[in-house]
Amino acid sequence: MAEKLIIDWKEYNLIVEKLAIQIYQSGFKPDILIGIMRGGAPIIDVLSRIFKLKCAYLAVESYSGKGIEDQHEFIETLEHRFGKEKAEKLMDIYRSHWMKESDFDIIKSFGMNTIRLPFDYKLLMDSDTKPFKLKSDAWEWLDLAIKIAKEKELYVILDMHGAPGRQSGMDHSGRVGYNKLWSNKGFQDQTAWLWKQISNRYKNESTIAAYDFLNEPWGSSEKNLKKIVLKCYKEIKKNNDNHLVIFPGHTSGIDFYQNIKSVELSNVIYTMHFYPGFFGWGSATPYIHAEFLLEGLPNWVAKMEEFNSPLLIGEFNVVLKGAGGGEMMRRYYDFYESLHWPATMWSYKVLDANGGVGDGTWGMVTNAKDISYVDLKTASYNEIRDWFISFGEMEISIDKDLKYWLTTNNKPAVLDELPPKPPSIIKPPHEDPLPIAWKVRDIGRPLKGGQKINGNNWSFYGGGDDIWNTNDQFRYAYKKINTDFSFSIKIDSLYNVHQYAKAGLMIRKSLNSNSAHGLINMFPSGNTEFGYRTSNGETMKAKSGPQIDLKNARLKIKKSGKIIEFFVLDSNDWEKLGELNIAKWGKSFYVGIATLSHDDSQLTKAQYSEIVLTN
Repeated sequence: MAEKLIIDWKEYNLIVEKLAIQIYQSGFKPDILIGIMRGGAPIIDVLSRIFKLKCAYLAVESYSGKGIEDQHEFIETLEHRFGKEKAEKLMDIYRSHWMKESDFDIIKSFGMNTIRLPFDYKLLMDSDTKPFKLKSDAWEWLDLAIKIAKEKELYVILDMHGAPGRQSGMDHSGRVGYNKLWSNKGFQDQTAWLWKQISNRYKNESTIAAYDFLNEPWGSSEKNLKKIVLKCYKEIKKNNDNHLVIFPGHTSGIDFYQNIKSVELSNVIYTMHFYPGFFGWGSATPYIHAEFLLEGLPNWVAKMEEFNSPLLIGEFNVVLKGAGGGEMMRRYYDFYESLHWPATMWSYKVLDANGGVGDGTWGMVTNAKDISYVDLKTASYNEIRDWFISFGEMEISIDKDLKYWLTTNNKPAVLDELPPKPPSIIKPPHEDPLPIAWKVRDIGRPLKGGQKINGNNWSFYGGGDDIWNTNDQFRYAYKKINTDFSFSIKIDSLYNVHQYAKAGLMIRKSLNSNSAHGLINMFPSGNTEFGYRTSNGETMKAKSGPQIDLKNARLKIKKSGKIIEFFVLDSNDWEKLGELNIAKWGKSFYVGIATLSHDDSQLTKAQYSEIVLTN
């Protein structure tokens, strides 16, 4: 796979089918299939269909975290601590401050004309123990959103993001590790019944553009998914509801919908969610998106011609500036518009502890300043209430790059004019000797790197998965020092083999992979970061820095006594990003240049010049 990182769904399924044959020929007969989220989900989904076995899903701690994992636990925690009535009051406060009328104006200012509105089934139903019973205030929040959208001349897609019994086992379905819609007829009946109630309420509402039956239905056979979707469809049609209806794609695609013979379909559109660089097609870089636009999407164009239907791109986002940012998003929108395909990006608003857009965000807007988190398991009622209220009062940071490209009349550069894709480097072409007193090592046993040395121009080829968490893996050129020093470099280029490839300056207590360290680095996007680990084996902490001009990318670290300071040159001024106290490190330490691909199947190349170390 080192030379081939991109495969289509057809090839993917063939590979999984070969795996199934191997399992069968071995004589092993599994009773149940368990997929580890997220990567294991589509594999287990295919295997469950082949073996006709039930499947289950697990979310491991490294993914799901140690706090509250999902909406189910969120609400359950509030109800357990404060009672159902007070918990509902808190949720009302949260909802009324999370989205305000001004948010609709911001959405429209991006050039959008439609909001895909996600909701959980428990917004409408009282509880699982009282099926087929709506809450007394079931329609309050949907009615309000539709009312404001109508006033702002925006359409609304009603998106059941979390269905009864849950449809994926993922956090975004409302409950991690819970995926019972597919095996429980009661939950299936509830889902269809809910859509009938929604249709009763809104069948004559022109502001609603479509009904999105199920968001990302994972863990089901194609046959079962089709059965449940048709059940919902028939309930809506009983009301003579002519709204556009969205049939969700399966992990295998949408081909199975061509076999529908039990009902004549009308006003149906199909949907898929595309995240190349995050879920398939390699890492998020401009080249991955270019390949998807030029090679991946044309296959879908041909497919939809067979269906005689447009395709709704229900979710997509390139997220990172290093992956093309707003300009790449505009390329996607232009492509979809040329085909008359509607497209809704994920997401509008995302909060981040550090605040600001930085090198990218899943949201069109985020909080401008740092925010603190409240522990819902220990905080008082008033503390939680005030925290929820603050969501509506905080200063908002708009992704100006995205807004510019979605509203300008200027056209993005054509894909053929993008810089050529960096070559895939598996073996370094050079390993020149370093100057006297300098040494080099691949920390953490990554793919072996190398270097080209030409006077004060140094090129390093580095692999490694990351400098992060409790252990590091990267290429390190260093000197052992026991004095004060000043160390600065200019970064001339960094191959964008991954958006989190790194080039920078580092000080380390030791050459062990878990060593305490301080690092100031640049990403291919030009964004900078200060990271540190104060003691061996500690989880690394980090702080984002400014985005700097790639033609003038300069970093510096300086030691005075026991304090190490970290700087980046921003607009001709040295900006201090942080400092580190190394009083407990001992008399000597290592200072040097760190290079990291973040994809250990290949090396990145970083070019450095103006290397000045004084001590």
